[in-house]
Amino acid sequence: MRGIEHADSLVMDPHKWMFAPFDCGALLYRAPHLARAVHTQDASYLDAIHGADGDTPGEWNPSDYAYHLTRRPRGLPLWFSLAVHGTDAYRDAIARGAGIARWTADRVRATDGLELLREPELTVVLVRRTGWRPEDYYAWSKRLLASGVAFVTPSVWEGETVARLAFLHPGISEETVDGILNSLVVEGS
Repeated sequence: MRGIEHADSLVMDPHKWMFAPFDCGALLYRAPHLARAVHTQDASYLDAIHGADGDTPGEWNPSDYAYHLTRRPRGLPLWFSLAVHGTDAYRDAIARGAGIARWTADRVRATDGLELLREPELTVVLVRRTGWRPEDYYAWSKRLLASGVAFVTPSVWEGETVARLAFLHPGISEETVDGILNSLVVEGS
């Protein structure tokens, strides 16, 4: 997030860490009044949403802060979830994901045949299995998914296919992660 203090706005995709529907988005403004000046649409048929004599001071109309006027409110599920669970629940879930990623990185470093490709910055851990080709990672991924253990997709890092473990669910256990890593080692033997 280095440099965020220079941004006028920030778009977030809350469908992963914030457990919102896939098409939910969040747009945060440093100075909302500037966004409102750009996005507010004025026409007589919109008086119903703006008030006949203009907005009431302090009134907030979400359609004034983005270009869409007639689309459904995609952010509402996120708002409801925040209202029900509170921000602490989200903070704790994200912290759990980051913690399990760091724990996984330590386990990878301690496991023969596995190599940690970079320190996890958030909740993604990239792992190389010594001697594996791209098709080995894809076959392993399919077996994990078919068994119902995990959905771990291969990825490409610096031109090489590797395992990409992304920790989003706060309920994942160390035992489950151990099973995933062990399947890399056993299948890689």
